[in-house]
Amino acid sequence: MPDARAHRRAPGRDLAAGLEQPRIRYRDLLEGVGAAIYAIDLQGRFIYLNAQALELLGYAPGEADQLIGQHFSKILGPQHVSVAQELFSGFRLVRPPVMEVLRKDGGSVRVEVSGAWVRRRGRRVGALAMAWQVLPAPAIESAQARELSKLDLTILQLLADGMSNREIAERVYLSIHTIKDRVEKIMRLFGVSRRAELAAKAARQGLV
Repeated sequence: MPDARAHRRAPGRDLAAGLEQPRIRYRDLLEGVGAAIYAIDLQGRFIYLNAQALELLGYAPGEADQLIGQHFSKILGPQHVSVAQELFSGFRLVRPPVMEVLRKDGGSVRVEVSGAWVRRRGRRVGALAMAWQVLPAPAIESAQARELSKLDLTILQLLADGMSNREIAERVYLSIHTIKDRVEKIMRLFGVSRRAELAAKAARQGLV
């Protein structure tokens, strides 16, 4: 087992070790959660991307090595690099930011990002994050918003299926408080105050 000096020399190894066991244990979860998931070390370098993250960025499943070891700024639109650096330095979010990420083919997509630190033996060793592509939704009549993320649309569909906030939280692996906040936000966008009204309005607009 590496000694303390080895750990100090190679924090990326701590993150890899901190993630390796859960990654093996929960591989199906990480690959099937329906969102892009990636891990970065304390220097901001990728050490893991799931299949959805690779697809979002335009890479084939076997091309993860083209991103592993690269700094996360490599995939960001230039206007978002400084914001991302500040986010990574503090990693405390009031709400998930929306950023432009660059695809392998030269195109770009807008994503909503949420993440948390990974700790090992009480020390930060890196960060694990999730990203959802933001899709335009011109059918929404609200003047306050013209787009919903994939996460919002997923929550909207599950809500229309009759699920409670707790059931939705369990399905998308987020806290019930996060789901409650997102449902309230979606209701404001649609100008409704009841879940049944929201489901009906979304159905009329072809969103569920």
